[in-house]
Amino acid sequence: MLLELSGINKSFKNGGQYENILEDLDLKIFEGESIAIKGKSGCGKSTLLNILGGLLPLDSGQMMFNGTDISKLTENEQAEYRRKNVAFVTQNFHLLDDRNVYDNIALPLLYLRIPKKQIKSRVEKVLHDLEIEHAMKRNISTLSGGERQRVAIARAIVKEPSILLADEPTGSLDEKTEESILSIFDTLHQKGMTLVIVTHDDSVSSHCQHIYELHHKKLHFVSC
Repeated sequence: MLLELSGINKSFKNGGQYENILEDLDLKIFEGESIAIKGKSGCGKSTLLNILGGLLPLDSGQMMFNGTDISKLTENEQAEYRRKNVAFVTQNFHLLDDRNVYDNIALPLLYLRIPKKQIKSRVEKVLHDLEIEHAMKRNISTLSGGERQRVAIARAIVKEPSILLADEPTGSLDEKTEESILSIFDTLHQKGMTLVIVTHDDSVSSHCQHIYELHHKKLHFVSC
């Protein structure tokens, strides 16, 4: 078991009152699985993804990662959990416009204090694997949407995370580019990476092993 959520509750303040977003939610994620989480806009999909990534604290419940209760870690320990084990991909890319492609991809390895020689080797490998070697020295502003998403994926996987969390990763892409990005996710899964993808798109969720729907603040298994 890679990640296990048990009895998760999460609320946010709305006006003068707290509104429950997730209630008594359970989820088990095994190493090497690919999971799609579907649901209507505003139902809490991104909230759940941020909890999995250690970005949001729980109101109550438990999240276990490889036997460690993440909710009981200090802030520094949770930051270390994120740095070493979790990577995010979003539909808005969140790349740094003042750095070129190579530097964007290398950034997580700098935070991990990886030696320069290893950084160069790992960045060049993901550039090759994602077929963006030609763009290595280009500015982010000169890239197409598909190229930007490839760079974002490269930056996410270069540190070899335990789990990749993707929030509507093809939401801003055209159909042809979406297919190429989904092919990358398929390849990553075939190589053993654990994937959790939040999406409203059936064509995206169909690429995953297991599909859940977030409805009435809980996860419901749809299909596999």
